[in-house]
Formats: sequence, structure tokens, C-alpha cells
Amino acid sequence: MSKQEHIANDLLVLRAQDGDAGAMEQLVDAWQSRLWAFARVLTRDDAEAWDVLQEAWLAVVSGLRHLHDPSRFRPWIFRIVRHKATDRIRMRQRQRRLESEQMERVASERTYADTDMRDMLGALPDQSGSLLALHYLEGFDYEELAAILEVPLGTVKSRLYKARQDLKTMLEQGHG
Repeated sequence: MSKQEHIANDLLVLRAQDGDAGAMEQLVDAWQSRLWAFARVLTRDDAEAWDVLQEAWLAVVSGLRHLHDPSRFRPWIFRIVRHKATDRIRMRQRQRRLESEQMERVASERTYADTDMRDMLGALPDQSGSLLALHYLEGFDYEELAAILEVPLGTVKSRLYKARQDLKTMLEQGHG
């Protein structure tokens, strides 16, 4: 920045500190692209950079009156952007870690439940276990089961009914 640009910027800061909305708008116009580029480098994401910038400008608006030396505006605002970006990155990492932990927990629980269920289904008589596995664990509907087993739809329904009864009996007897 040239000396004249520094002076003009200092005057804008002083006017904005006095509540001049037009001066604040001019500050935003003057700094927006540079601050966004900096936020983009930090976040590596366009949308995140815009969010960081929005949070930074809110902090500037609420904290500008505490800036005692208008010539310190430039490092002050870049520091705000850096802090807001760091906060956002930490939040994103924490969110990803929580999502990952939750996915691992769900996958582990499902694997355990699926294994237990498959053991029970394997202990069922005849085709009952395989039919229930195809329907409930693999998600095949009646028509798809009829095509797989090459039997009429009514046969699939009656076999599923019998398989459910077999499973119910097994569960009532304590699985095993």
C-alpha cells in the first residue's frame, strides 16, 4: 500500500469507528478480495472462506471501536481472519472426527448384530434362514425373492411366514 492509501484507509477506519456506515462499506469493498484470498488459502475451500470472512466482518464491526491505532487495521483484520479460519478448521476437524467415530461405532455394532443374526439364521431349519437373510439383511422384496428362488410370489410369502415363525420359536427357546 502506498502512503496515500494508508492515510485513506486510516481515515475510513476512523469514520467507521464513529458509526459511518458508508465508511464501513468502503472498508469492506477495499479489503474483501484480499481477505477472502487469505481465508481461502487457510481453509482450502471457497465456501468455508466465505463463511470465515462473514464471521470476521462481524467481529470487525463489533470490535472496531476497540482498535486504538487506525494504522494497525491491516494486521488486526488479517489476524481476525486467521483466528476465525483456525476456529472453523478446528470445528471441521472435530466434526469429522466425531462423524468418523460414530460411523465406526455404528459399523461395529452392525457387524456384531449382523454376525449374531446370521448365526441365528444359520441355525434355522430348511431354507428359513437363507430366506430371512435375503429379505431382512440384504433387503430383497417379495418379487425379487420370487425371481431368485424361481417360485411364485405366494410361495415366497408363505415361506417367509413360516421362517418368521421358526425364528420366533428359536428366540423364545433362548437361541440355541
